[in-house]
Amino acid sequence: MVRNRGRLSNKIAEIYEAAHPNHAKASTADKKAWRESLYEVATALKDVDLGQVYVFVEYRVHPTMNPIDVVLAGQHPDGGLSFAAIELKQWGTIERPDPAKGTAKLCAECKQSTTGELCEDCAIGCVYAPFYQRHTKHPAVQVRDNLEALKRHHSMFDDRYVHLAGAAYLHNLKDPDSQWISMVRPVPGVPTFTARQPADLRKFLTTRFSPVKDAEAAQALLGRRRASSLLTDEIGAIVNGHTQFSLTGKQLEAVGQVMESVRKPLPGAKKVYVISGRPGTGKSLLALTALGEALNKGYQARFVSGGIASRENLKRGAKGKKKHFTTLNQVANKVAPNGLDLLVCDEAHRLTERPQSGSFALRRDDESSVSVIVTRARVPVFFVDGDQRLFAEDAWSETDLIEAIQDLKAEVVPIRLDRSLRAVGSSTYDTWVRNLLAGRPVPWSADGDENPEPFELYYTDKAARMEEFLQSKLDAGHSARMTAGMCWEWTDTSGTFPDVAPEQGWARPWNAEDTHNTPGVPSRRFWATDDGGFGQIGCVHTAQGLEYEWGGVIMGPDLTWAEGSWALDRDWVKSKAIRIDSDEILTERLRNAYGVLMTRSIRGTVLYSMDPDTRQLFAELGIPKL
Repeated sequence: MVRNRGRLSNKIAEIYEAAHPNHAKASTADKKAWRESLYEVATALKDVDLGQVYVFVEYRVHPTMNPIDVVLAGQHPDGGLSFAAIELKQWGTIERPDPAKGTAKLCAECKQSTTGELCEDCAIGCVYAPFYQRHTKHPAVQVRDNLEALKRHHSMFDDRYVHLAGAAYLHNLKDPDSQWISMVRPVPGVPTFTARQPADLRKFLTTRFSPVKDAEAAQALLGRRRASSLLTDEIGAIVNGHTQFSLTGKQLEAVGQVMESVRKPLPGAKKVYVISGRPGTGKSLLALTALGEALNKGYQARFVSGGIASRENLKRGAKGKKKHFTTLNQVANKVAPNGLDLLVCDEAHRLTERPQSGSFALRRDDESSVSVIVTRARVPVFFVDGDQRLFAEDAWSETDLIEAIQDLKAEVVPIRLDRSLRAVGSSTYDTWVRNLLAGRPVPWSADGDENPEPFELYYTDKAARMEEFLQSKLDAGHSARMTAGMCWEWTDTSGTFPDVAPEQGWARPWNAEDTHNTPGVPSRRFWATDDGGFGQIGCVHTAQGLEYEWGGVIMGPDLTWAEGSWALDRDWVKSKAIRIDSDEILTERLRNAYGVLMTRSIRGTVLYSMDPDTRQLFAELGIPKL
C-alpha cells in the first residue's frame, strides 16, 4: 500500500466485489477511500515498525451490517491477541451540532425541544457535516457500535486476555476550527485523531501492538465467529461438513490431531485420545466434527456416548448419518478388533464399568467399557469431564480412564479444552460456577463500561417468579427449561403429577419417562429439545450433555450454603446417588450435579434455592434479583 497504493486499491476493489454478499461493485468513493485512507493507516503502521500487523479492509462482521473500515490484528505488547477497529473519515471540515441547521439524526427529545438546547448525548455524540448538510454520529460512536458488533459475533472477545480497542482517524482534518472533535469523547476509551495528531495516532498503535510477526490473531478473527444456534439445531450440518459453528484454536488442534492419526497411522503403540474439558467447552461439537470428517472422507467411524438422552438427540439430528450413532453394547458385540477407523466416545465420565445390555444390566463378561472402545478402533477418542460424574455407577474418572488405557498397552494423548463456548462463550460465568460449587464463591461481575458480560445471571426467592421470567423468554421465541436437584420422589411417569414442590402453592411434574401416552409431553430423552418440555422439570439425566437458551435451576435442601461451605442433607437425596456411602463423595457428586444444571443454558440462567441462607449468598455475590 505504501509503495504502490493505486495498484493495491484496484486489487482491493476486485476482492471486494468477489466477497460482497450481492457481488456489488466498489463505488468511486470506496476506491478513493482505500487509495487515500488506507494509505494513511499503512504509513502510520510502517513508521512505527508495525508492518507485520494484519489489516482487514471493509471487514463485514455480519451480513446484515455495514462493514468496518479497518480492523487491525496482531500481538499485544503485554502478550495475548490484540485487535483494533478503526473508523476512517476523509472529512476536511466538521462543525459542532446545531439544531438550527436541522434536527434530522438528533434524538426525539432534541427534535421537539423549543429552547434550542441539546441533550448530553446529542451534544457530544453528534456532529454537523456541512458536506452532507445534516447531523451524523460522532465517529467515536460509530467505533463503539463496531466494537459491540465484534464482541457480539466473535466468541474470542469474551476472553479477558484478548485485547480489543477502537479509534477514529480523520486524516484530512487539518482545519484549526475543526480540531474540537478530538477534544470531546462521547465513548470512554475511544479516541479520535485528526491530521494534526500524527504522533498521538502512532502512540495509540504502539501501545496496542508489538512488532512480533504472528498470524494467530488474524486466523482467530477469521475463525472464531460465534454461532447463534443451539448445537442440536446444527447436528446435521456438522456431521455433513457445513456448519456455522467455528472451532477455536485448541479445538482445531484436537480435531486435526485425531484426523491425522486416522489418515496416517504411526508405528508403535496405539494412540488413544483423551480430550477433557468442563461443561460447554465443546466436547460434543468436537466429537461430531471428527465423526463427520471421518465419514465424509470414507472412513469407518462410529459415535457412542455414556449419556442416553444426549446420544439420542444427536442421532436424531444427524441427517443421513444416523446409523453411525450406536450403543457401546452393539460395538462390543458386532465390531471386530480394529474394525473401525475411528470410534468417538462422548461423555465418557458417564460410562459404567462394563457395557450395558437389555434393561440396563451389565454384561457378564470381563471386558470393560474402556477396553471395548480402545480395542475396536484404530483411533479411539474419549471425551471426559470428571466434574460431571454423578452416581456410584459413573465408573471412570479421568485418572482411572487414563490408567485403564495404559493397562491396555496403548499410548494416551491428553488434550485439555479450556475455553467455554456454551454460555455465549462466557468464560466469566464458567469461572463463577466453578468457584461457587468448589466452596470459593466470588462476586458476579456482570458488566464493565468497556467490556460488558454477554451472559445474564439472576436469582429469585420465588420459583413462580423464575417460571414467569422464563415463560417470557419462551414466548419471545427462545428455548427455555427448568431443572431441579433430585430432592423429590418420582411417583409418576406421565409428566403430569406435580412431584417437584419447592414452595407452597407452586409445584410441577418431573419430565416423563420414554414410554407414556400424555399428549404434548415429550419423552424423557427429548425433554430438553422437544416442544412441551418447559411444562415439566428436568433432572441431570435428561439435561446432561444438552443445552437450551435460557435455564432455571431449583436447588433443594440437599445442598445448602451454611457457615462458609456447602452442607449435605442426606434425607433430601432422592436419586441413586444415595448409594454413595461417603458424605464427602456424595457432597462432591451433588455439587457436580448442580454444576451440570447451571451450565446448560447459552444465554442466561435463573437460580432459585429453597434455602434462605443460600439465597442470601447469591445476593451478597451481587447477582441481580428478579
